[in-house]
Amino acid sequence: MKKCIEDISKVELHCHLDGSTSLGLIKQLANEQNIVLDERNLLVSESCDSLDEYLKCFDEILKVLQTKDALQRAVIDVVQQANEDNVKYIEIRFAPLLHMEQGLTITDVFDAVEAGVKVAIAKFDIKVNLLVCAMRQQDTMINEQLFDDLYHRNSDVVCGIDFAGPEAAFPPEAIHSTVQYGLDKGFNLTLHAGECGCMHNVMESIKLGAKRIGHGVAINQDETALQEVKVNDVLLEMCPKSNIQTKAIPNLKALNIPYLIKNDIPFLINTDNRTVTQTSLNAEYELLMENQMITLDQIEYINQRAVRYAFLADGEQQQLKEKMK
Repeated sequence: MKKCIEDISKVELHCHLDGSTSLGLIKQLANEQNIVLDERNLLVSESCDSLDEYLKCFDEILKVLQTKDALQRAVIDVVQQANEDNVKYIEIRFAPLLHMEQGLTITDVFDAVEAGVKVAIAKFDIKVNLLVCAMRQQDTMINEQLFDDLYHRNSDVVCGIDFAGPEAAFPPEAIHSTVQYGLDKGFNLTLHAGECGCMHNVMESIKLGAKRIGHGVAINQDETALQEVKVNDVLLEMCPKSNIQTKAIPNLKALNIPYLIKNDIPFLINTDNRTVTQTSLNAEYELLMENQMITLDQIEYINQRAVRYAFLADGEQQQLKEKMK
């Protein structure tokens, strides 16, 4: 039988909980909570012209993700979508501080998302971990307290930290001390960088200690920078459709995927925000194949290689490798 995209076991390392909660669940939660949503703001418009405009969608979605029940169901919902893409391992990232507008404590938020993970892995054939996002624009002391809370919790499903939010206004230099604070606590680090067109931010994020870069597309045409990525063994978490919508890239060819493959630059394709971007992981790969940028064998290769960059213990990585075969 001929192999197809759906048949390939996949890894997803860059998927946001809020931006990937399905429209169906968002509307259901709004109805249950008597919240009136402006549905025009749930999906990014074709006329979107910047990352800042793209991020406005989250203000609408977050209105319904302020209860423990909603958060737990959102996690299960996103894992179900990933399972339909034949994803065998996913790291779902979320920003706890954005889910406390109606009285939830940080402990409540962690309890809810972790409960969602446990239900999801019991229901689907998929390994799930969480990444905790600090917000770049947030006060340093608040982000450090978030990391303290996470450290003392010692969760068995939170595998690392990230910084999300407006990158241009808060570049790596602005969050340097808080990043180091998280690293000093032993957390794995991935960082959003290069989504606003700044190559410097990507290179600085690597210097800060990021093992993976969220997006990173600002360097995709620069051979010297890409060699630095390779030398430092850092993986680029690329999200094609999202990168086009946020104007991080002018077109798909700017991803330079054939060059990355030829030169064995570590990268992986991800969805970023399944609902806001209106995509799935299979759809992302289909788009690249339609534009003759990647082959089925190459899709299989980059997903198997990505296991090495998953924030898993060595034994768990080996188990995942076996599952991916």
